Amino acid sequence: MGHISTSLSGVKSRYMLRPMNVDDIPAIRVIFKQVFRPNSKDCNENFDRYFQKLFFDNPYYDPEIGSVVHENERGEIDSALSILPVPYVVDGQSVMGRLLCAFMMKPEASPRGAAELSLSIRPSEKTINFSDTAAPVSLRHFEALGGVTLGAHALGWTRIFQMASYVAIIAARRHPVLGSLVTSTGRMLNPLFPLPPVKKIAKSHASVKEITQDEAVSLIPDLLQSYSAHPDWTEKDLHWLLHMAEENRVAGALRFFAINDPAGTPTGFFCYYSRPNGMVEVLNVITKAGTERQAINVMLFHLQEQGHVAAQGRVDPRYLSALSQQSNMVFRHRANVCVTTARTDVLNAVERNNMFIGGLAGESWSRLSTDFF
Repeated sequence: MGHISTSLSGVKSRYMLRPMNVDDIPAIRVIFKQVFRPNSKDCNENFDRYFQKLFFDNPYYDPEIGSVVHENERGEIDSALSILPVPYVVDGQSVMGRLLCAFMMKPEASPRGAAELSLSIRPSEKTINFSDTAAPVSLRHFEALGGVTLGAHALGWTRIFQMASYVAIIAARRHPVLGSLVTSTGRMLNPLFPLPPVKKIAKSHASVKEITQDEAVSLIPDLLQSYSAHPDWTEKDLHWLLHMAEENRVAGALRFFAINDPAGTPTGFFCYYSRPNGMVEVLNVITKAGTERQAINVMLFHLQEQGHVAAQGRVDPRYLSALSQQSNMVFRHRANVCVTTARTDVLNAVERNNMFIGGLAGESWSRLSTDFF
């Protein structure tokens, strides 16, 4: 990163790509609102405080690998890329991951800034650059730099438990004025549209137990070991991450669960946001190799028994077969997932669907994804 001088009609101009600092946040808010929340009334100083907490107060903040801004010839920020560092371990070797979040450019600005920001994420041996919410234009930047697109990870899944209520929720989203009316109508009509239930697995196989954040923190690192490339979170890291995820009240109430074997020993974990309308957003399912189908079944049975209308989440290819065998399961494209790195070990892990990415190792838990509208 540094200064870039150009000549236009014989007049020298000065452009600069540099690390973002805290003082830039008000200007970032203006661009964020223009690009992502054009009709927002809530994108105010609360945004500034949250943005600082997320990108400058995280456990691995480092200006050399963190968020980046581009200044135009007048010294004004015209584009920015927010980046959250995530430590990874790949085949036993430590490497820093960079979760690429909001990539934004002033609507009237020259595309030069965005192009130069893209160069800051070109493949390197020192880092893994990745995104689990890349828009089509960002995807093109990734691919131009030699990035890899993870097709299956881009899929979202939805398992419907109560059809009439689910249809009513979708209708209420499109026509908010009808919200309470269609929701109550959906509940009354559910008996007329029965769906095959999730079949209960034998009690001797597995059970579900709700756990505390502390218990989740102690459980997650061991389960991640089954991936050759996975976040190298410490207990401190996970407490920060899960606390931030719990703050996302717009997404719902975050709950943690262990999947236990007959002896009561944890063999898996899942967490989800529970919403008042009966919808559930599953952030992650993590389980020991060979128990994927059992984990999906016991999780969905639990959600069904809790009376939820439907559950949805992002696909981890390890669980795609188990998800596909469920009835009333719908798949659709959610967002592009991309990785840029020059490390062969990471690329091999990606090719084998052996990299943990998305969910807690993504940005769907961030308020920037769901809030400030």
